[in-house]
Amino acid sequence: MLKLTRFVFGLAALGIGLSLSPARAAEKLTAMDYIEIQQLVNRLNFALDYCGHGGSDFAALFTEDGEYVIDEGDGKPRTIRGPQQLAALAGGPDCAVTRTPPRAYMAHLAESLVIEPAARGARGTSYAIYPGRKGKFLQPDVAGQVGLYHDEYVRTAKGWRLKQRRHETSPESGAK
Repeated sequence: MLKLTRFVFGLAALGIGLSLSPARAAEKLTAMDYIEIQQLVNRLNFALDYCGHGGSDFAALFTEDGEYVIDEGDGKPRTIRGPQQLAALAGGPDCAVTRTPPRAYMAHLAESLVIEPAARGARGTSYAIYPGRKGKFLQPDVAGQVGLYHDEYVRTAKGWRLKQRRHETSPESGAK
């Protein structure tokens, strides 16, 4: 075992990678990849809440075939797919939905983002936190609720983009 360990470390010192563990796979993402993915997630929340350019700012953070899945735990996830549907989710051309109660009271935060390399790019999981605005909330059972975001990121010619965000609105502790 000691000889195998020395061999693996020797290869690593020479820059020769082996797919032996998740730790080795993590080397596929650079520090800049982590920063760019974090910034993508931050921009996504602002674009969703403030409906930049009629929702097109939000849609532009996804791949052309990107999707946002709302999973309320009822076995019937709702999928929003493609630029037009994603822009509509963020508010659409007039952004009226973001200024009209109850949606006007909602903000999105993605906290404690954990990014991991994946075969097609990277995966991320973060807490989805929904604070209210001006003491009001989207709906009473959402006040202070914490959900989860499960993301799939891919590198494109335009930088990192979301292939999919699954928004698990009511995760159960310990569930995967």
